[in-house]
Amino acid sequence: MNWLVVYEVELNQNGLVQIYGERHTHIKTVLKKEVGDAIQVVIPNFGNFLFKIESTKETSTSLQKEKSLPDILNPLGIQTFFSLPRPQTGKKLLHLAGAYGVDTLYFYSTESKNKEYWTSPVYNKDTNSYLETGVSQTGNSRLPSVVQERTTSWKQFLKLQERKIYILDREGEKSIQTLPNPEEVAKEILFVFGPESGWKPDDILFFQKNGFPMMSLGKINLRTEFAYSALLHQLFRS
Repeated sequence: MNWLVVYEVELNQNGLVQIYGERHTHIKTVLKKEVGDAIQVVIPNFGNFLFKIESTKETSTSLQKEKSLPDILNPLGIQTFFSLPRPQTGKKLLHLAGAYGVDTLYFYSTESKNKEYWTSPVYNKDTNSYLETGVSQTGNSRLPSVVQERTTSWKQFLKLQERKIYILDREGEKSIQTLPNPEEVAKEILFVFGPESGWKPDDILFFQKNGFPMMSLGKINLRTEFAYSALLHQLFRS
């Protein structure tokens, strides 16, 4: 954890915040910070800041906002769609989204997915915590939106999108490198990741019928989290 995540609602009117739990333990035992030391803080959707430790107790640390810092990185304002992944994969996707500052992640149940995945804490009470692990690693200040759709048809959702739809598949003819100004163009695209078992023939026909081009990240099979990391890395470098 390179950055401490603090929410605006936690601050009082004087810019003071009381930290408990894991964040307090991290300050005390990992960062080994003491009274008067500075802490780098991310306030999601507000920016990067420098705080000073005002006081520390056995179970809490008091931090005072000192000044704002330049933005550490420009978030990737892209939207991504996933066929509901296994919870362990979902954790990694949320972490990456928080690290790069993507705009939105959509999780949808496609026909081949195990609906019991929805019961996992990853898609309930722990969703934000996994986004925060990415935010605290890089200092990105945009907290991604997460949309979890349990009932609506995923194909109908894609058909109603105003953004361009790009389907990720190793057999795709297009490549991310072929996009002009990839980082800017990507903001107008919804990138669609399918199940790790691959798209079904009727899915391919659906994409062709609706004019959704298929994009390749390379001619090898990648696990979902590796494919997502590859896409984000290529866009971020552009």
